[in-house]
Amino acid sequence: MIKTKEFEECKRALISAVLSGYSCSSRFGEYLFSDPKLLVIEEAEQLGYEEDYFRDVYMRRLQEVFKKAAEKLKRTPYTRRVSIPIWRPEDHLSKNPPAITEISFLYDEKLHLTAYLRSLDVFNYFEHNFDFLSFILEKMSLETELEAGSIAMLVAVPHIYRRDLKRAEKEAKPIEEFFGYTELATHIVDDYISSAWHSALETIYRMGKKKRTEWDIFSGQETSNFVHRLFIEVRKPEENRIHDKAPFTEKYGLEYAHSYVIGGEGIDVELERNILKDGEEYSYAERARYCLKDEFKVDQLFKAVKKLKENCRRDCYVAISRPWDIESSEPPCLRGYHFVKKNAKILGIFYMRSNDAYGAMHANMFAFSLLTKYAAEACGIRDYEYNHFAVDAHIYSGFMKAVEDILYPKSPKFTDFMKTT
Repeated sequence: MIKTKEFEECKRALISAVLSGYSCSSRFGEYLFSDPKLLVIEEAEQLGYEEDYFRDVYMRRLQEVFKKAAEKLKRTPYTRRVSIPIWRPEDHLSKNPPAITEISFLYDEKLHLTAYLRSLDVFNYFEHNFDFLSFILEKMSLETELEAGSIAMLVAVPHIYRRDLKRAEKEAKPIEEFFGYTELATHIVDDYISSAWHSALETIYRMGKKKRTEWDIFSGQETSNFVHRLFIEVRKPEENRIHDKAPFTEKYGLEYAHSYVIGGEGIDVELERNILKDGEEYSYAERARYCLKDEFKVDQLFKAVKKLKENCRRDCYVAISRPWDIESSEPPCLRGYHFVKKNAKILGIFYMRSNDAYGAMHANMFAFSLLTKYAAEACGIRDYEYNHFAVDAHIYSGFMKAVEDILYPKSPKFTDFMKTT
């Protein structure tokens, strides 16, 4: 995580990180790129850039739901449900799809904005994207009368073209990346899914803030402890996949992955039929592959994997969210995911607006990493890594005791053994 007060310092640090990254080549030229970076900039600042093609696209798509999003935030500032999709399924058919795919808002003393960027030309377009996000945060702040706070960008493929390297080197300024908890973001790096989940629970249990939820109809879920912007990197997702205290079985995890997340006969076969089960309003698989409500039906997962087989594609993104979700009382927690090829590995990045750390996160991680494994196998690649991100990661108050028992199990006393004899 790169965390700075102002955008210029953040840009310089990101340039430095990219310069020591991987090499690749695209139709736009050869470039260097780094691993995904979570950028947190404490102070928003409008720079006054004029509108360009992408800014115009972003604005048109945001305007579809902006007023409704503002109304929801104003009515219930503690909501976790204000996340606005930019990417559309038909963007898979575009030569120049949008770089920003999702914009989320969360209120915690101030109104904060988080965006997912599938790709960012750091040297030429950092300011343009930051300026746009600053403008949107200020606009939402005025609409809701909530004070504007920080901006975060989860950038999947930060890159610099070789033609810009000499000029970029002059701007580079190394900064030590931050790992662990802060009030504005948390960055966890672990080898295994099981231990990463344990670390996430411990961070939320010990450091999380308490707030209201919109689940007050369920006992024990009226309030939660949460951390803002939880970013987890798992380096060896194939090993130690399930914690011994996980609230699900491997059988459930496999069924959930294949039925609810992946769907169809396989990711290398294009899906052209409805896969929703009776009673389901949506599933992650349906949104990824054949959404009944979409005007243009696109099997995004199939398209993303097909692109992934090519070198240096940065648009292997799958949108789960849709504009109409803003009016739903149960919008998808998963907003989208992205596959990136880096040398001899495939990386899967999954972006969630909200994540129940005790009840759902571990099963989510198991299923999402399994999908990443399948994507890698489809490309003839064995090694893969998994990144998990949640704008709001939380433990409901009713589950705090269960989490405490996982984190701090009580050792039996000698007298306990005596009672059993």
